[in-house]
Amino acid sequence: MLVKRSKMLVLLLALCLTAGTLFGCSSDSEGKDEPATVTIAQSSDPQTLDPHKVGGDISANIFRNVCETLLTYDENWEISPLLAESYEQVSDTEWVFHLKEGVTFSNGEPFDAEAAIWNFKRAASDKHPRQAFEFRDYVKAYEAVDELTLKFTLSKPDIFFTAHIAEVPMLEPKHSEEIGEEAIGNDIIGTGPYVFKTWEADKEILLEKNPSYWGEEPDADRVVFKTIPEAATRIAEMVNGNVDIIMNVQNESVETLEKSDGIKVFPKRLNRTEYIGFNTYDWCETPELQNPKVRQALNYAVDVDTIIETIMGGYGERVSNLWRSDYDGFDEKLSKYYSYDPEKAKKLLAEAGYADGFDLTLMTDVDNHAKAQEVTEAVGSYLEDIGINVKVKVLDDTTAYAIIVNGQSAKKCPGMFDWNWGTKPGLYESTLTGVLSSEGMSSYNKIEGYDELIEKLLAETTEKGRAPYIKEIQEMMVENPACLYLFRLYDIYAVSERIQWEPEAHYAMLVKEMKITK
Repeated sequence: MLVKRSKMLVLLLALCLTAGTLFGCSSDSEGKDEPATVTIAQSSDPQTLDPHKVGGDISANIFRNVCETLLTYDENWEISPLLAESYEQVSDTEWVFHLKEGVTFSNGEPFDAEAAIWNFKRAASDKHPRQAFEFRDYVKAYEAVDELTLKFTLSKPDIFFTAHIAEVPMLEPKHSEEIGEEAIGNDIIGTGPYVFKTWEADKEILLEKNPSYWGEEPDADRVVFKTIPEAATRIAEMVNGNVDIIMNVQNESVETLEKSDGIKVFPKRLNRTEYIGFNTYDWCETPELQNPKVRQALNYAVDVDTIIETIMGGYGERVSNLWRSDYDGFDEKLSKYYSYDPEKAKKLLAEAGYADGFDLTLMTDVDNHAKAQEVTEAVGSYLEDIGINVKVKVLDDTTAYAIIVNGQSAKKCPGMFDWNWGTKPGLYESTLTGVLSSEGMSSYNKIEGYDELIEKLLAETTEKGRAPYIKEIQEMMVENPACLYLFRLYDIYAVSERIQWEPEAHYAMLVKEMKITK
């Protein structure tokens, strides 16, 4: 009897092992659960992941999950500590930051005051193209008081200093120096909740959970950023459940997404303004744009309200200059200065000596926002109605970015170009230095008076001292326009119901804030 039972046990064990091999269902042989993955579709690859070189959403959605800042923003856009434990202003021109203890980069290197100083110096360097970081115009000295204490000494008071500091992500210095300046954009290491793993060009970027993250462990084990250029394909992938989040949803797709099971749709009002830039450099192929009456005429020529309603589906707010409603000293009357008046536009052109119009190239890129090409083509059509001979030039995002951003010396930018500019709430200095100053990274504005006025405004260190210049810069933008002003942008997101996250509260997609429904 014992022999028979032994044989039976052997037979049962063999069957169990065979079944486990074939079906993977044995409790002892079960593998680990599939990693919790969030898949995000974007319209293009980022130009780079180097956080000191680029700040647009497509790049920031990735690098802000890997690289963190000393300070951050909460859901109400209030500044709060992140890598800093605390900070204090000890005089008008001195700030001291106390860093969190025990924080390391994902490769094990310590995050300390010296590492922070390395990042601020690199971000402020003009040796290579950088973002328009405003802090560099104020900080004259850095000091590592001790391992976890960092002191900034300013050349003059900065009323937005903490907001400026919150803009600078931290890279791991040793690794960055070893791989070199150009390689950093493809191989970033930070202190964040995720680690950069792979980048397959024009296909996908993979992030994985940082096992040594100092903060709260995020729900998602992996984050996949898929590059899907075609809007219709992104919608199909979302509806079919192959991706969890898409942005830049075209308004005509909203109804389809809302009727699909398991999808939430969020229109997000952006701190970003859409405009058509004027190139007023002497070398520009369109010298007519140097005449202020021509630039006024072009602003009257375009029915922006109709573009918002018909092309943007009502998602947009008409503007007449670049001074947003959240900026100090906002003048609502000047924000409504321009209206659609083609007859007035023709009259201004005639007064400027161009009654018969002139030739103009208008450049756009397909990824500037969800309807960039259609908006630009509509603008071109309105300009043709007042006698301008317009050639619309459509480029991909990477090519257009390379022409516009810091491209003044290359002299490839045409007379007009579709662009947008965003800042955190209230941070108007970035608009001044990035778009309106002749030295701005996206500026082709050589109109007399702007640089001098901006310099006077920024020289003042109090809100009261800046107030008259803020009034004057808004007046200058409408009377001597630097752009053809369009609208404040919205972005429409679609989010799977398995992801608990609302984009209205965020500047970029911070995956650690996403909760995944199991």
